[in-house]
Amino acid sequence: MLKNKDIIIVGQQPWDTEIGSNCKDVALEFSKHNRVLYVNSPLDRISKMRGKDDPKIKKRINVIAGKEPGIVRINDDLFNLYPDCLVESINWIPSTGIFKKINWFNNKRFAKSILKAVKQLGFKDYILFNDNEVFKAFYLKDFLKPLLSIYYSRDNIVGVDYWKKHGAQLEPELIAKSDLCLANSDYLKNY
Repeated sequence: MLKNKDIIIVGQQPWDTEIGSNCKDVALEFSKHNRVLYVNSPLDRISKMRGKDDPKIKKRINVIAGKEPGIVRINDDLFNLYPDCLVESINWIPSTGIFKKINWFNNKRFAKSILKAVKQLGFKDYILFNDNEVFKAFYLKDFLKPLLSIYYSRDNIVGVDYWKKHGAQLEPELIAKSDLCLANSDYLKNY
C-alpha cells in the first residue's frame, strides 16, 4: 500500500463529471494515505468555442483568465486542479507524426500548469498516475519528471475511432515509456 506519497492523477474524466468515475474512486482511495492532485484535462479550443454557455466551460475559462482559483480542495489530502491553459484541438490532423509534434506543445502547456500547482501544494518526489489518457498526457513524464510514472489501461480505447486514429501508434509508445503499467483485464494486460 502506498503511504505518505504525493500523487498526481491525470485521466479522461474531470472531477466535475456527472457520471461515476473509476479514476475519481482511485483518487479517493489514494487520498486516504497520500496527498493527491487530481488534474482535470485542459480546456481545448473546440470545447471552448462549442460550450461557451456551459457552466463547466465557463469555470475553466475563468481559471485561465485568472478570475477563479484553479485548485479546489476536495478533502484534507485531495486537491482538484483546473488547468490554467488552453490546448489546441488537433485530433483532426491526419498525420500521426505531425500530431505528435503539435501534441508536444499542448503537453508542455499542460505540464506548466500542473507544475505551478505542484509548487503551490509543495509536492515532492511525486508519482504520476495516468488513467488511460494517451494524448494529453503523452509527454507528461518528460515534462513533470516524476519519481515513478504509472499508466493504467482500463479501457480498450483504440477500439474507438477517435482514439484509434493516433492512439494505435501512441498508446503502445506511452506504455513502453511508462515505469509501471497496470490493466484491469487479461485482454488489456496481454495488449
